[in-house]
Amino acid sequence: MKSLTEQVRAALAGEILAGKYAPGDRLPPEREYAEYTGTSRVTVRRAYDQLEAAGIIVRRRPHGTCVADTFRAHTGPLESVGLITTLPHEFSGRFVAAVSRCCRELDALLVLGIPEPDTGPQQLEIAVRMATRGVKDLIVWGADRNFDFRVFERLRILGVNLVFFDQVLPGDFADYVGLDNRAAIRALLAKAKADGAERMIFVNYSDLDVDTNAERQQAFEACLAETGCRGEVRLLSRGASAAECRLFAAELAAAGAEAPSAVIGVNAPVLQMLFRHPVAGLGLYCVDHVPQLAELGAVGLRQPIGAMAEAAVRALQEQRKKGGKWRAGVRRFAGELVEP
Repeated sequence: MKSLTEQVRAALAGEILAGKYAPGDRLPPEREYAEYTGTSRVTVRRAYDQLEAAGIIVRRRPHGTCVADTFRAHTGPLESVGLITTLPHEFSGRFVAAVSRCCRELDALLVLGIPEPDTGPQQLEIAVRMATRGVKDLIVWGADRNFDFRVFERLRILGVNLVFFDQVLPGDFADYVGLDNRAAIRALLAKAKADGAERMIFVNYSDLDVDTNAERQQAFEACLAETGCRGEVRLLSRGASAAECRLFAAELAAAGAEAPSAVIGVNAPVLQMLFRHPVAGLGLYCVDHVPQLAELGAVGLRQPIGAMAEAAVRALQEQRKKGGKWRAGVRRFAGELVEP
């Protein structure tokens, strides 16, 4: 059974996580909080001492006791890693396997959280559940930006080390590991041009708020402006029906009949939604690589999953080493073109 001090400490940490006290907010004086919790002032003082030692709260004379407003990494040995992701296709499966290998080498336990459905709020719920159960190191493969970033910031204040991988850029409360999307788009466009494409068509999702997809589209548009190539962006809903996909693919095929064209998919699933076989006049290219792309005659871009997984785990280790001196960093990797 938890001691009274531990109970008060956990209760206050829970209130901070729930947003009752935001970073920088002043906390009740010891006597007042003792009355609120039905404990003694000595108990509250001990709980405050423990929270201060952990960097969660700070005592600022003469202003009183406040929630910390700077991000401080959790120190000590890396014992467990929480990986919050989904398993919709081979790419994510390979990343989970690579992180698992890294954890085995470090004798750390991998705790896997798979949201159902795969949404930002579900991922956030899993992150909070892991953190409150003692997992202090999290790798988050964000499904989309549809979650409250302030809760992740509170997790950071509570001493949770965070690394975001691939789709969502977190800002200054977590490290980030992902693909160099600008370089990837440049490589695919250069390959398409070398293959004889006169018109470039970038296909993205219309209903998915993902930073990396936006980066790839922006890089595509910037490259067209720089090179003067003909091109356009086409958007497709993730929930498009089979009939809608056939119509969309037919429109792309018509463009290819007018002039040799390149269709550049934001990822492999979008190309697989549209095509079941190669189409005359259309070269298919993708910022992704799965074996099924070869059946379409598509050129893919293989991402170095093993190196990226190692970088994510290493970032957690670096956060632990740096503690209060930690500052968020970004690590991007180059991909490799894979021809069918």
